[in-house]
Amino acid sequence: MRKILLGTTGVVGAALIGMGAAQAQQAPTVRVGGYLQTTFTWIDDDLDKSDGAPRGVAQAGAQGRSKADFRNEVEIHVFVTGKAANGLSYGAVVEIQNDNVGGGSGSALDLDEAYVFVSTPALGTIRFGEEDSAASIMQVRAPTITGFGADGAWDVAILNTGFNGGNPSLFTGINDGSDSTKIIYLSPQFFGFDFGVSYAPNAGEGDRPFYGRNVDATAIAGVNNTQRDRTNLENEVAYALRYRGSFGGVGIAAGFGGMFADSPRVTGAGADLRTTAAGRAQQVNAYTFGLNLTAFGLTVGGEYTFGQYSGASVGRGALARGSDDSEHYLLGATYVMGAFSVGGYYGVAEQDNGRTLTFGTGAGATTLGNPADRKQTTYGVGVAYTVAPGLEVFANYNYIKDENAFIRVGTATRAATLQDREISSFFLGTRLAF
Repeated sequence: MRKILLGTTGVVGAALIGMGAAQAQQAPTVRVGGYLQTTFTWIDDDLDKSDGAPRGVAQAGAQGRSKADFRNEVEIHVFVTGKAANGLSYGAVVEIQNDNVGGGSGSALDLDEAYVFVSTPALGTIRFGEEDSAASIMQVRAPTITGFGADGAWDVAILNTGFNGGNPSLFTGINDGSDSTKIIYLSPQFFGFDFGVSYAPNAGEGDRPFYGRNVDATAIAGVNNTQRDRTNLENEVAYALRYRGSFGGVGIAAGFGGMFADSPRVTGAGADLRTTAAGRAQQVNAYTFGLNLTAFGLTVGGEYTFGQYSGASVGRGALARGSDDSEHYLLGATYVMGAFSVGGYYGVAEQDNGRTLTFGTGAGATTLGNPADRKQTTYGVGVAYTVAPGLEVFANYNYIKDENAFIRVGTATRAATLQDREISSFFLGTRLAF
């Protein structure tokens, strides 16, 4: 058996690197890069204001939250690169971050992305590991500048899971946050065109023996389920086609991307969703179009994304059967003049809230039937200045109106009504890339 496996490995290797014994032309080298971003934040959020009544998760709302704070974000990137005698490039990328990771002081680290790659100029690149989908990697989005955008650093700083389950912005890129372990192919560029495709069997990532339910209480006590327990998205395929070129001095970037995945089949308690009253959710799918035009330092463009998905990230959650599709559009413009960059954006998003919307947990949970669609309107402006190579300072203002965002429960009657949310945020920060 071992000889068969070794023989198979040899065939695959020959297909990738050609005939003959490849002698390393360049031994793998390691380079460390990344960035450190520190910001002062001022946030005026409806859900931060106290009405004196305990509500939501952990009795949130009895006391108001402060508006001002500092925020630190760091990523360390490790690049391993080598080259074989026949010209094959190979290596690995590992990204370490503190983004949204708790534990102890709140500065714990985890892996953002970690993958191996092989590449040739003629055949393209294969990546295998924890990495964004092909649609996400190649998506053409509305133009932005440092620390700025409809789903930029500001929406992470406004996390309020007690009320809306996570990030407030519905304007994320396709497959946002999906570093599921997968295989990706990215083609070379032909006459300005390139394409990509990726496949992830499960929504898990990394060396996780159990991604879904930690312990299956309905089976043998103490038996852990693996990430193959069908409680999350499965068989995710993503694809993209992109064009980059110029005509008459005007730079053009245009792209189309899409994805589809099977919805969860099993509940966290182990029940088969196909036998429940609501039934298994719809298959997840999402599609996105983008276009940017650049000339004389000015870039204008936008994106339109739509499909059958729910939740805070495009393509990461399944819609209940009978729900309407979700969509958003974003328009943006940036202008670069020497060391200065300025920009602005405007967007509208709409998402079906489903047949029911639940607020709170446990005995305090309240459910509202047939809620109205959730709708968001957002805009922002920002400026950035390059002080020295790799060092920037930036400032931006962002506004979002989130309609039908959550349930408000009356303290006396326990009557549930849909509520709106308005957020204004100002960011002033520095970013050092190295």
